[in-house]
Amino acid sequence: MVIRVSENEFKRYDDFLEKHENGHFMQSLSWQTFKFNQKSYALMCEDDDGEVTGVMLLFEEKVRRSNKKFLYAPRGPVCSREDTAALSELLAEAEKLAEEIGAYKLTLDPDITADDKVWLDYFDRKGAIIGENETENAILQPFAVYRIDVNKTDDELMASYHSKARYSVRASIKSEATCRLGNRDDIPEFCRLLADTAKRDGFASRGEKYFYDMYDLLGEDMVKIFMVECEGRAIAGSVVIACAGKSWHMYAGSSEEYKETMPNFLMQWEMMRWSRDNGYYLYDMRGIAGGADKLKPIEGLVRFKKRFGGELVSFVGRIDIVYDKKTDRKIKTLFALISFARKLLGRK
Repeated sequence: MVIRVSENEFKRYDDFLEKHENGHFMQSLSWQTFKFNQKSYALMCEDDDGEVTGVMLLFEEKVRRSNKKFLYAPRGPVCSREDTAALSELLAEAEKLAEEIGAYKLTLDPDITADDKVWLDYFDRKGAIIGENETENAILQPFAVYRIDVNKTDDELMASYHSKARYSVRASIKSEATCRLGNRDDIPEFCRLLADTAKRDGFASRGEKYFYDMYDLLGEDMVKIFMVECEGRAIAGSVVIACAGKSWHMYAGSSEEYKETMPNFLMQWEMMRWSRDNGYYLYDMRGIAGGADKLKPIEGLVRFKKRFGGELVSFVGRIDIVYDKKTDRKIKTLFALISFARKLLGRK
């Protein structure tokens, strides 16, 4: 049986997600609270004994340049890889919900790879479109990440790094730079560092309100800010989200000042150690680009993350379950025409 989660069921939902090996912060009710400006729906599946067997958090998404909408489950659903019964029930309820609100499809990007044959075979039998990652992927999560098992002693963790990272971490530890666990008061300085990095590297950065909302709505138990300082100056900072036995390195910024202290290496080292010491044994460095990620590579970022060892995990990516094939064809035609027009303009 699947229920649509109301307030009196919040604790059961959260308890299941927090303890499940496939739990993800983007399927948490805290993430739903943080994304308060989007309509969302939380589903929970129970077996005949009333035990929770799966959960799924869905967001309404609007199709750009269209009045159409679809449902999106970032890194969901969360249930056992062998439990296709729970998966089936959650997807059936999502289809009912889609019909009620007029959504033409459900988009998933679950935490599964090509080795997850049970789920992929299930989706294939259901007629899902698997792996169309190139088009309209702005909402999707990274297609490839570096994950590090940090359930190790300090010596074992250091030994798992590549030689360049070992050298840089040790040199940074010996320098005058120090890394500390920060708090809400550090958000302005962190945002300054993030903006500096965004300007140097050519990407758009989030503003202070976004991080204040994240800290306040997800809560300080879930959001951790790390700051590196030297001679009283903040020179690097990062935001980590911790949930369900895992921690995710979400945002980072650094200054050009004191870069000889290699603050980013020190910060990664301390964030991994903090994760381990607080029961978060899988450290996710989040997205890379290029190769398995199917996007243009950011070579410096790839090299930096590879130096910390870990495992490169390449996900299947987008999975679409289409309910209204006519609308789906129209949307795809629309974006194909937009893409063609952009290419023409680009040649002029």
